[in-house]
Amino acid sequence: MENGKTGGRQPNRVKRPRHSLIRSLPALAAQIRQIDRCALPASTTQVFSKRTLAPAYRVQNHTGAKESLTAVTTVSQVADRLRRMAKAYGEWQEFDISAFFDLWPEHARRLVALEERVSTVNVTFYADMLLPSFQRIEQYWAQEFFPAYQSAQSFARGTENCSSFTAHFLEFEQPKMCAYLEKLTDIVSDARRELWNDIGFLGSTAGGDEKAHWQWAWRNPPPPGLDERLLPPLRQLPTLTLGVEFPLPAYRQPDRVRRLRRTWESASWRER
Repeated sequence: MENGKTGGRQPNRVKRPRHSLIRSLPALAAQIRQIDRCALPASTTQVFSKRTLAPAYRVQNHTGAKESLTAVTTVSQVADRLRRMAKAYGEWQEFDISAFFDLWPEHARRLVALEERVSTVNVTFYADMLLPSFQRIEQYWAQEFFPAYQSAQSFARGTENCSSFTAHFLEFEQPKMCAYLEKLTDIVSDARRELWNDIGFLGSTAGGDEKAHWQWAWRNPPPPGLDERLLPPLRQLPTLTLGVEFPLPAYRQPDRVRRLRRTWESASWRER
C-alpha cells in the first residue's frame, strides 16, 4: 500500500487537486509529500484563532502529556455524540450539524463532513484538528514552512546553486518542522493508546479510511531536499479521525415513495 505499482515503463502518477483541506495527520503528511507540486496553501485551522472553540472541544496543551490526556476526554465525548447521531438524525427535518455538535458554523464546516448517500449517511469528525499541536504545525506549514521551501528552489537544480534561503530552510525551518511533527505524532499515538479500551472510540474510529483516502500521495516520488523524518510511511501515521455510517431515514431516501408504490402494486397484482 505504501508504494504504487509501476505497471509499465514509468511509474503511475495519480492526479489529485492541487490543494486540499488539511484536517488530519495523514492529510498533513500527504501535503508535505506534494510540497513541490501543490499550490500555495491557506491554513485550515486559522479559523480557530479567530473564534475560540466551544469549551467541550478545547484541548489543553501545557505539556505533551496534558495534551494527550485532555484529548482522550474530548475525543471520547465526540465519539459519544456520533453514536447518538444515528437516532437524532431522523428527528430533524433538516439536520443542523452546528447545533447538534455545539459548534460555531465556521468550525463545523472544518471539523465535520456529512454525506447523504442513496440509503446511508456517512459522517466524519476530524478530531486531530482539536489538538493545539496540530493547529500549530498546520499553520506553520501554510504560513512559514511552505514559503520557505519555495524560496529554497535550488533543491531542484543541485547543491551548487544553494542560496541563503536554502541555508535558512535547512538550518532553521526544516528542523523546526521535524520537531513539530514528531511531537504531534507522539501526542496522537499516546491518545490512541489511552482510548484503546474505550468502546465508543473503537466503534467509531475511522483512521483506516482516512489513510486510504490519502494513500495516493505515497505513490509519487518524494520531493527533493526534505528530511526523511518528514516523509514517514503512511502505515506509521496515527490519527484520531472518527466516523460513523447509519441508515438514511426512509422518508429521506430518494425514490423511496416510488419503490414503496411499486412494491404495493406488485403485491396487489399477485392478490388478484
